[in-house]
Amino acid sequence: MRLFRSESSDWTDKALPHTRSIAKTIGLIYLALSALCAIAYWLAGMSVFDAVNHAMTTIATGGFSTSDASFGKFDSVVIHWVAIVFMIAGALPFMTYYLGIRHGPLAVYRDEQVRTFLWIVVAICLAGTLLRVLAGDAVPGAVTAVTFNVVSVITTTGFSSTDYLQWGPFFVGLFFFLTFMGGCSGSTSGGVKIFRIQIAFRYLSVQIRRLIHPRGIFVVKLAGRRVDDDILSAFVAFAFAAGLTVIGVTMALAAMGLDLDTALSAAATALMNVGPGVGPIIGPAGNFASLPDAAKWVLTFAMLLGRLELLTVLVLFSPSYWRA
Repeated sequence: MRLFRSESSDWTDKALPHTRSIAKTIGLIYLALSALCAIAYWLAGMSVFDAVNHAMTTIATGGFSTSDASFGKFDSVVIHWVAIVFMIAGALPFMTYYLGIRHGPLAVYRDEQVRTFLWIVVAICLAGTLLRVLAGDAVPGAVTAVTFNVVSVITTTGFSSTDYLQWGPFFVGLFFFLTFMGGCSGSTSGGVKIFRIQIAFRYLSVQIRRLIHPRGIFVVKLAGRRVDDDILSAFVAFAFAAGLTVIGVTMALAAMGLDLDTALSAAATALMNVGPGVGPIIGPAGNFASLPDAAKWVLTFAMLLGRLELLTVLVLFSPSYWRA
């Protein structure tokens, strides 16, 4: 229970009274989404084997494929859009699906975190598509390619349909920073998560207003509710711990002879549980096979830190936790 509470995004009211009920509901929703995804892939043209395997790694936002070319193997717009839909589904809070079943589909969209996530995805995809069209790509192909790869990275799934690093320096920077974002809290995605990003922007706004009006009283609110100070403290601690970890892993990889682009993006993609990094070695068209064994061990530890939430792992290393 202490580990569960240490997750800084666990602040909202519970839709169900007992942890066992929540776990059972989430499990059933997860299985239902996986089954629907597998059927959709199969109807879109995948073999049963490919459909089942890709469904499991789509809803899990895990990104493993049955082909080294990932989704570049499937020359089908329909298959790519099925993946887009279900990658987004895996990146939304699973308990909102329960609320949607009880109160109607609009209940999912009423969640402020969901709305923010969807609008961010739409805005980035529109901007990226416009740039690709201006570069000479056809509109339909640009829409699918940009949307697929943006959604894949922002949800920390890690599929790829093309080597998007060939689209120019802007997209290299874009996909690197999207690596940190992640999906919604309460989903299968990794990353910082939209919940913390929302809090960060609101906290920044409050600090600016306090500077302008020193005698004013301002509070950070999210979804119409005041965000408690312990949540803000947990966010600051998480951001600091994540930053230190990225720096530490980057320097460790650089000490093993990796160039800065590879070391930094490898640290980020491992900690945020995305998959592909940037650069010719570990980009969407590459892999981690050529990295030294020591580098793979460092990245393995970073992946575990990111998947288990940094603060949760730090609790395990605290002597006071074991004495309590």
